[in-house]
Amino acid sequence: MNVLLVEDSKAIRHLVAAYVEEVGHKVLMAETGEIALELFDQEHIDLVLMDIELPGIDGFEVTRRMRARLANEWLPIVFLSSNSSDQHFVKGIKAGGDAYLAKPVNGPVLQSMVQAMGRIASIQEQLQKVNEELSRLAHVDALTELTNRRGFIMNYGREWGRASREGSTLSVVMIDIDSFKAYNDNYGHVDGDDCLRRVAQAMGSCILRPADVVARYGGEEFIVLLPNTSIEGAMLVAERLRKVVNDEAIPHAHALVGNTVSVSLGVAEKTEGQTPDGLLEAADKNLYKAKEGGRNQVCGTF
Repeated sequence: MNVLLVEDSKAIRHLVAAYVEEVGHKVLMAETGEIALELFDQEHIDLVLMDIELPGIDGFEVTRRMRARLANEWLPIVFLSSNSSDQHFVKGIKAGGDAYLAKPVNGPVLQSMVQAMGRIASIQEQLQKVNEELSRLAHVDALTELTNRRGFIMNYGREWGRASREGSTLSVVMIDIDSFKAYNDNYGHVDGDDCLRRVAQAMGSCILRPADVVARYGGEEFIVLLPNTSIEGAMLVAERLRKVVNDEAIPHAHALVGNTVSVSLGVAEKTEGQTPDGLLEAADKNLYKAKEGGRNQVCGTF
């Protein structure tokens, strides 16, 4: 565990550091609040031991600034103080502290506090990992393992805002599996689910840039988000998606086009004055044109 010790007294600094290191933790030392904040920004810190009376900004203010940097994350901060008044304690807790240790420091008590805070920090870290995994699962389609509609909307909102601020390009591709109802009706829903998975995996293999997102939008419909991509580039991506599904050669004897599963794709690029819904509607209209034009093709607006 990395412990940040903020203490202006050299003698106390070295004494406290010795106690903490004795129970197996690494200590980073700062004699001022300003140095503490620099170390806080540069290093991974698991616990802070904070003197209150510091030259320059005091321990309360340093703690407030650390909490502001942490946002929603939690980090144990323990004040070291010779002032044991109730008013002082309340002020410290309101500033963002979690506990107090009295000066002069009692070695065994300090070591016990460090171990206790370490246990709490470890539990908090485990909870954070669980919450991150739950959040990830909430944005993943269980059947195809692609991003789900909710995850797409979250990414779409972020990329729309970035494109609007920076004046960069943004394109989307709407995709629909051709004659999928006929596939389900004739092969059954188990094979239908397998078909969806195979199409999703094939298309997912075509999306190479980290910012690009391929998502299951609903039923047999998919959508691809392409930041920093013009209509010309998006058309190339769409054609690659169409071809990779064809190459999968999933048998479909009841298709209206050919005898394997195919997809139709509609492409659109963000234009000036357009709304987020407007871009999706433009891609959807082009998808409709692709299906009306014979399916298994790409249609875009130039």
